[in-house]
Amino acid sequence: MKDLKLDINQVLEILLRALDHIDVRLVDHGYRVAYIVYKMMQADGSYRDEDMKEICVIAALHDIGAYKTEEIDHMMRFESEDVFDHSIYGYLFLKHMSPLKKWARIVLYHHLNYEMYRHLDYEHLDISDMIHLADRMDVTLQRQGNWLSLEELMAQQDKRFGKATIELFIKANELYDIAGNLKNGNYYADLSTFGADAGYDEETLTEFIKMIAYSIDFRSETTVNHVITTVSISLELGKLFGLDETEMKKVQLGAYLHDIGKISTPLGILEKPGSLSAEELHVMRSHTETGREILRGRIHEDVVKIACSHHERIDGSGYPKRLSAKQLTISDRIVAVADVISALAGKRSYKESFPKETVIGILRDQKEAGKLCGQVIDEAIRNYDIIVESSRKNSLMIRDMYDRISKEFRFIKTRLGEIE
Repeated sequence: MKDLKLDINQVLEILLRALDHIDVRLVDHGYRVAYIVYKMMQADGSYRDEDMKEICVIAALHDIGAYKTEEIDHMMRFESEDVFDHSIYGYLFLKHMSPLKKWARIVLYHHLNYEMYRHLDYEHLDISDMIHLADRMDVTLQRQGNWLSLEELMAQQDKRFGKATIELFIKANELYDIAGNLKNGNYYADLSTFGADAGYDEETLTEFIKMIAYSIDFRSETTVNHVITTVSISLELGKLFGLDETEMKKVQLGAYLHDIGKISTPLGILEKPGSLSAEELHVMRSHTETGREILRGRIHEDVVKIACSHHERIDGSGYPKRLSAKQLTISDRIVAVADVISALAGKRSYKESFPKETVIGILRDQKEAGKLCGQVIDEAIRNYDIIVESSRKNSLMIRDMYDRISKEFRFIKTRLGEIE
């Protein structure tokens, strides 16, 4: 069983496994790019270990903005000249929602050609160039089984990639056999060992978990507040039930991660205004099992169960495992109720937010039908105003962040378009 205490490798595995579920071509891509950049920095010899570790995390997360966009085909095309939306969203997620904001602009520029750098004023463009080259080399290696040839690389010199970056890559590959280690899988242990003592505290690592949760919610305007509302309600209920500090942490992490499996749910289903077809409903419901695949073995088993049981019902009629009352802990039940309240009280593509009386009426119906835990429902109803007010304040903060990111996205896209 994984310990409840997080480390950076666990968090990165969760983040990158979530991205892998968007498209099979991205499997382990973030790790491989981070490894290439790590070896290039080693070969250079001028970077501090502390900075190298943070840059490796940034390199591993360089495609995090793809959680927002449906553009994998473009990302995989070497010849594309687009300024990719995912670079902008990735930058904004890292800037506003991560502990690595000082490095965020690296991601913003990681698909810009080197010849455009003369229009920019940024001290870490060398790292953007490294990530750009590493990204393209890994895509080519995975697609063709070989790097771009030296001749092909040199033909891109000072156009797509800088001369110094190309030379550094060649040097690093000669020193560390990057291609060989990527092919035989040895890169993973090397990179994990290097990053293991990065020294992030628990609060900082939780910020990374929040980032992935919010970036999934931010795929659709109708889901912006869902995760934070579910977390807020879960924690308020946890307090009412006197959960200890360890259990509260499990509830917090489980609530943040409960919809992580929706990373692979098409936006057309998430945002459908009417009822889902049987096939669409099956796809929607699969998010719980996808979430389990992403989380299993990477975080404490109790957290996995809390996250992936939020659609289970105490009469055994829920999904995905049809668990019943004896198999559902108080923490499982709390997050399940919080998820329902969040869905009912929030605006969705298929409905407006319901008023208090309607929400309470539905909760009582669920209790009487033996679907949701009666004890948790009773506490939620008794303390409804307090619970909802707490979640409302947090929702306003997240909504403000969403609006700010959307506004910045439009501004940056216009500016980068002018540079092109």
